Amino acid sequence: MRMISHLALVLAAAGCGSSPPPLVSRPHGYAAHMEAAEAHHQRAEDLRHAAAAPHAGATGADYQCGDRDMSDQLTSGGERLLPTVPCWDPVEENAERRRAAADREDRRAREERHAATSLVEAELAACRGISPDEIEHSPFAHHKAIAEVIPHTSGGKMRGVRIVFRPVVGLTPAWMEKAIACHRARFARLGEPATYLADDPTLVPGATTTVATRAGHVEVLIETTNDAAGQVALGRAQDLLHPRTAGR
Repeated sequence: MRMISHLALVLAAAGCGSSPPPLVSRPHGYAAHMEAAEAHHQRAEDLRHAAAAPHAGATGADYQCGDRDMSDQLTSGGERLLPTVPCWDPVEENAERRRAAADREDRRAREERHAATSLVEAELAACRGISPDEIEHSPFAHHKAIAEVIPHTSGGKMRGVRIVFRPVVGLTPAWMEKAIACHRARFARLGEPATYLADDPTLVPGATTTVATRAGHVEVLIETTNDAAGQVALGRAQDLLHPRTAGR
């Protein structure tokens, strides 16, 4: 599959959609942002349609002008103590409120589309130069190239793992950094699904990576913010070195 060339096409589709799905409270990933954008757009259309409808859903009984007699009576030094409320046309007022709400929904739709497009652009930039074959799997999928997996601790607490690679022609820290960044960008664009490269220790929530060369070996240090995430990263790395069998 040639995902990078395909992704270039979705940038032009950021404003398209069909039937409105439910609003997404905290969208993650391109698809979720686009679903939220379409939902906001549909709500804006509904509000404008309602605002243009006869009577706009309001009657004179719905609109409160305030107690004008009381307002006139409560004075101090000739000045009214209560503010007067003009009796605007309730139909016009209700329609204007709906138009304002529609404008807010349109703005939110634009923000969601912008967020979706940014994720695609970030992936295209991060994966530029990575071959299609390498995009299809994690750089850690090359199990035979992994020489050692070392638990990383800080202050006596588990905080990740250090993965040491054997010397491989063309394997440099720069290439490894690029490959890791590419898959992280894809992970974000997809909405961080648990099924995406589930064996990649760098895709643990909150993890950071540092790539360096030591004694001719490329090393990837994966650091996490808590013991639980550190154990997950370490477990994934150990499984790369000693793949699980079907019975384990």
